[in-house]
Amino acid sequence: MTPSEVAATFLNEKEKPGNVFSEDTLLGKKLTEAGHKDGQAWCSYFTEAVFKEANPERFDFFDEHFSASAVQTFENFKKKGFEALREPKVDALVIWQKYQDGKAQWQGHAGVVVAVHPESGSFESIEVNTISAGSREGTTV
Repeated sequence: MTPSEVAATFLNEKEKPGNVFSEDTLLGKKLTEAGHKDGQAWCSYFTEAVFKEANPERFDFFDEHFSASAVQTFENFKKKGFEALREPKVDALVIWQKYQDGKAQWQGHAGVVVAVHPESGSFESIEVNTISAGSREGTTV
């Protein structure tokens, strides 16, 4: 399966309040395997779990280069020669970095690109741990 197909298998999965997961669920098990601890933001762990599932032959590489921090994950991949593209591609890892007053912050967010709409310049992604208001208390994939 591709990363977007793997990500889609988790649609509508939910966390318990406070970024807590039960290891009785597949999502909880995958997040724990990726290193998630109760209370942590889980967007980067989710994308790590997705890419490991979609590319099991690269499990060790992903284990080494994904981080709990989306911004650090971006830096890790960049250091390995991965290109940061301005145009999204289906099945790509997407990383956003928060800026305040034009200055990069340590906070970021991660997702998986699942559709690209070149005519409008937009794309769709599957993400977790966010809501439209910007809080890290999103509860659903």
